Amino acid sequence: MPTYPYLKPHILATDLDNTIVSEKVSHKELWETLALENTSLIYITGRYKQSALDLIEREQLPKPDILICDVGASIYIGPTYELDEDWASNIKQNDFEQVKTIAASIGIAQQPIVTPWRLAYFAESKQVQILKKSVQQLNLAVDIVFSSDKDVDVLPADINKGAALTYILNKCQYKGKVVVAGDSENDLSLFKLGYPAIAVGNACDAILKLPESQHIHFATEHAAAGVKEVWTKIYDPVTQKIK
Repeated sequence: MPTYPYLKPHILATDLDNTIVSEKVSHKELWETLALENTSLIYITGRYKQSALDLIEREQLPKPDILICDVGASIYIGPTYELDEDWASNIKQNDFEQVKTIAASIGIAQQPIVTPWRLAYFAESKQVQILKKSVQQLNLAVDIVFSSDKDVDVLPADINKGAALTYILNKCQYKGKVVVAGDSENDLSLFKLGYPAIAVGNACDAILKLPESQHIHFATEHAAAGVKEVWTKIYDPVTQKIK
């Protein structure tokens, strides 16, 4: 397995779509603010690997040190983005076939994605409730994440963005400062880790309604502008420390 890269004194671990990448908000000024010579990037996305790499290329995003895909179910180590086989061994797909059968029976449409690490569907809220109830009744070892009022991700139990990030930090024995950022329901596990967390102004209600906490910072600006807004508040360029 490839070796994890050296991680700099600060890490920004961030979602991509609608947190960094937005049709309405440029992300270019963010990278100057972050001082990338002192900050490592971990992208944490619901996209599968090739989709994420295509987005990074298309949007000319800085290359991340580590790429977490599939809502935390797959981890790729830079600079060549090879799969972390140890983490992949945690992905138990034993109950995926039963979930597929249930989904088909209630007319949930499968998303056209190419990944073995999770199941992805388009569904309405009522369909998701039926799916969750059936999974619970059958005691299937999966977690269901419903985001953006249409996207359904079925993951092995206890696999999520927060768990993947925690695994990486432990594996690297990282002692620096970590800041997370997100906008969607599938980012909630990041906000529960206790690190300084940036909720961009366009975040979903589930994030915007989180209980007040010293570690969660709510931006007024959207997407990358919101990340920049909060970063400038919590990062002291003189001491080069996260407040």
